[in-house]
Amino acid sequence: MANAHLETEIRRSDLCPILAVTGEIDVHTAPQFKQAVAGLITQGTRHVIIDLGEVGYMDSSGFSTLLSATKHLRPDGGAVHLVGPKPLILRMLQLTRLDTLLEVHPTLEAAVSATQHAGNGSAS
Repeated sequence: MANAHLETEIRRSDLCPILAVTGEIDVHTAPQFKQAVAGLITQGTRHVIIDLGEVGYMDSSGFSTLLSATKHLRPDGGAVHLVGPKPLILRMLQLTRLDTLLEVHPTLEAAVSATQHAGNGSAS
């Protein structure tokens, strides 16, 4: 029996929402993660920042959620910005080449700066 847990918290920057995630994203917690990400996207934002600095593990269900969010945001010029993924998660992003579809940043400040330069707000 898995004891994985996940906590999500939505924070606001001046430009776009930030989803802070803590715990593990696996088959048991993926529905909660997916719901949190979908909730941000339905707010009409083009850029979403997901802080993964406190995520110790992510399986394919988590990566699938990220890919789905990217597919939804890209047609309007948007992107998913990941912050501080741990080395194992970053390696999986590289192996699956998701790092070519997602924006990966070492710090929250870098991610916020990237959204400023890309422009944001509601899709027109």
